[in-house]
Order: sequence, then C-alpha cells, then structure tokens
Amino acid sequence: MSLEEKIVSAVHTYLASFERKDLDAIIDLYADDCWIEDPVGSDRKVGKPALREFYQIAMDAGAKGTLESEIRVAGNEAAFAFCIEIETKKGPMTINPIDVMTFNEEGKITSMRAFFGPRNQRMV
Repeated sequence: MSLEEKIVSAVHTYLASFERKDLDAIIDLYADDCWIEDPVGSDRKVGKPALREFYQIAMDAGAKGTLESEIRVAGNEAAFAFCIEIETKKGPMTINPIDVMTFNEEGKITSMRAFFGPRNQRMV
C-alpha cells in the first residue's frame, strides 16, 4: 500500500471511529511522538495519553463526523473538511473544521491541526 493510500485509509478510519465510539481505533492511528492542536491557537496536546483524554471528551459528547470534501494529499500531509456533531448542555451543535494531518512513513499521524472558529460552529 502506498503512503497516499495509507493516509486516505487513516482519514476514513478516523471519521468512522467516531461513529463506532472506538477510542482505541483513533489512538492507534497516531504515532507515539504525536501532537494535536484542536482548535488551532489552543495548547497542543502531546502524546497518546493526552490525545486519549481529549478524544474521550468528544466520545462522551457523542461526536459523529461526516466527510464534506475530498481528502487532499500532498506528500505526507492531508487536509479535509468535515462536519462534526456533538451534544452540549445547550443542545446539539455542529462544527465544520478543516483538519490538516501529517503522517510518518508507516502512515501514522504525527500531527493534527483543526482549523475552525466561532463562525464554523452553530447550535442546531
């Protein structure tokens, strides 16, 4: 499998894992030396234990992700737009981020940055 195929497969697994509430599958997509910045401008979460804590919150909120664009792959990076639906204390909310991920040679995610702001969030 080429690196591009591994990247595309990882993105699809990433989104499908929210639907299945499979936290382990998401964490397994990441390299040991990984970090995320979600949203961009927030403190980075570094290492799998920090990512597990972050994604557990999303799972607890019933997060479900739906791809809204092609997955753009250039070299060892990918960018894609998607819609994520979560439950908040005020009711259901949708967020429309663009995630940019960097991958190592094995197809594991080394970094993820989520681009979104208040204009990309709404209560439904």
